[in-house]
Amino acid sequence: MDRPLMNRVLVPLALNGAAPVLGAQVHGLDGQTMGTTWQVRWSTNHAAVSAERVKAGVQEELDRVVEQMSAWLPGSDLDRFNRASAGTQHTVPEAMAEVLQAACWLADVSGGAFNPAAGALVNLWGFGPSPRYTDPGFAPPTDEAVRHALARVDWRALRWDAANSQAHQPGGVLLDFSAIAKGYAVDRVSQRLSAMGLPHTLVDVGGELRGHGLRPGGQPWWVDLESPPVAQGQRPLPTTRVALHGLSVATSGDYRRVFVRDGARWPHTIDSRTGRPLANGLASVSVLHAECLWADAWSTALTVLGREEGVALASAHGIAALFVQRERDGQLTETLTPAMQELAE
Repeated sequence: MDRPLMNRVLVPLALNGAAPVLGAQVHGLDGQTMGTTWQVRWSTNHAAVSAERVKAGVQEELDRVVEQMSAWLPGSDLDRFNRASAGTQHTVPEAMAEVLQAACWLADVSGGAFNPAAGALVNLWGFGPSPRYTDPGFAPPTDEAVRHALARVDWRALRWDAANSQAHQPGGVLLDFSAIAKGYAVDRVSQRLSAMGLPHTLVDVGGELRGHGLRPGGQPWWVDLESPPVAQGQRPLPTTRVALHGLSVATSGDYRRVFVRDGARWPHTIDSRTGRPLANGLASVSVLHAECLWADAWSTALTVLGREEGVALASAHGIAALFVQRERDGQLTETLTPAMQELAE
């Protein structure tokens, strides 16, 4: 007889003490950015910041990220770097420098499982601007094409100089921040709202979230972790509910952008060490972190590493992560790192 399904609640280990605003209501705005949607919710009274001012502030932060770090926007700072001549040195703007610094650090720590220079492979497999895996007639690349792209994904060739915010273009290296830019955008928006005098906020960009403060009545911003779809015959997973009080969450999964050709299933996450989409059986990895940039980036790095290596690295760095694995019998199983388990106790 099956055991009853138990749901899980995760709460932060420390509270910031922010008191809910007397007579507050939850206000909200939403829009589109980076090929996805954004939402902000804030708890305040009517005498506080206007929705027009909030929207302008949010849009300014999102536009800055796009203008500096979009691989899809011709003329962005990232696009200009990717098109630059071999042997050139480039000073990158402040926001892009923050992201590249974090990305190069995690690339080193993860042995390349996270790679900000994987753009050649991302494009080759149809997950970049063009060609797209959704285009008629798109086919997976040949082994020769993969080998050629692999020669252009060494992040160390960037010779990143954090002190001077400078990166080297060795020729043909394509930066891609799709696994970190949304999380960074969430952080920028959240910080902007706080600077505007709004300490009780929930920010969502494409499913990456960061929460601060409390809702009216003293409740935190409750969200459920995203779970992989459950196929017929699979046992459902418990619902994991998180109090986003000074926490961010990001989930990387193999079920979002994926294409199937000749019986093979190709998810959008690329392992730049092999040059191919993942085939390690991980359905998803969710990460909780104070900063959404790190939640976003770590979720990708751990997904690429796979359950065994990913749990080990996350545990060594105190990362709160939830791994969902596709087992050989088709069932989904969960593994929590020690830091994630602490939030459930």
